[in-house]
Amino acid sequence: EKEEIDKKTVLRSNWKKLILQALARADELSNTQIGFKKGLIKDIATFKTDVQNFSTDFTKNGPLIKGLAPMEAVDRLSRFREETKIRERKFDLYHGGEVLFALPHQEYAGLSRVKKDIKLASLLFDLYVDVIRSINEWKLTPWESVATIVSEMTETMDSYAGRFKKLPGKLRDYESFTQLRKEIEDFQTILPLLAELSKDSIKARHWDEVMKICNTTFEVVGNPEFKLQSLLEADLVSASEEIEEVTDGADKQLKIECQLGEIKTQWQAKEFLFSEWKDRGVHILKATPLVVEELEDAQMNLQTVLTMRH
Repeated sequence: EKEEIDKKTVLRSNWKKLILQALARADELSNTQIGFKKGLIKDIATFKTDVQNFSTDFTKNGPLIKGLAPMEAVDRLSRFREETKIRERKFDLYHGGEVLFALPHQEYAGLSRVKKDIKLASLLFDLYVDVIRSINEWKLTPWESVATIVSEMTETMDSYAGRFKKLPGKLRDYESFTQLRKEIEDFQTILPLLAELSKDSIKARHWDEVMKICNTTFEVVGNPEFKLQSLLEADLVSASEEIEEVTDGADKQLKIECQLGEIKTQWQAKEFLFSEWKDRGVHILKATPLVVEELEDAQMNLQTVLTMRH
């Protein structure tokens, strides 16, 4: 029994020590909590001021300033987008602290507005970047390969035009909106011209006409180093109607060349049969009516070709 009493005495003593230690730790945690809570409240107050300043800076220097050049706006959007992400992480951190310490949740109207405007600006400038990037990539395409990617370029540019049509109306007043529309429309105007100029009907003489129309010089035929960029820089859009006349003429000329080639081939391969006339040693052409008919058809076709403007 004495041993059991001693064990109880030791157990009671240890239990009292444990309670005292628990109370001490609770006091320490309470003091620590107070410190953390005060620090959180201070950080939140600082953050509110920072958000207000950030919102003001965005209003004065953001990407949606009217009259701003498109690429400058893109750079500003990128900067403010990254700075917004930093503040969003802080917002999540402080929001979690408010939940932990049962503090009222703070509202940051400036941050919400900036996020909304960045989302709006991203619709415009992300599309602008996509369009410019695609055009710059296509510029480096050798002219000999352009014919194989015209359909791909057309599909891509049509998709950009579709995205452009869906942009919110409030973006219409911005310079970048106007510039983006011009980039898309101009390239859509150029694409049919590229398709026509890449046809087999276009010869060196037609390129001479194009250069004269555009008041420029470049070497296309037999030049594997010739890039699409040179044509895009020749301002084909302003001379699109004249260039269409050249390509239409080239198609008609090719058709004429094919007709002449067929006539030439027909008569080069033509065999004429002769027979002796009444055993007098004079040879005359056999099947004369058929030959004359074919000859008249050929002459009529040639006469038609001569009357063509091209």
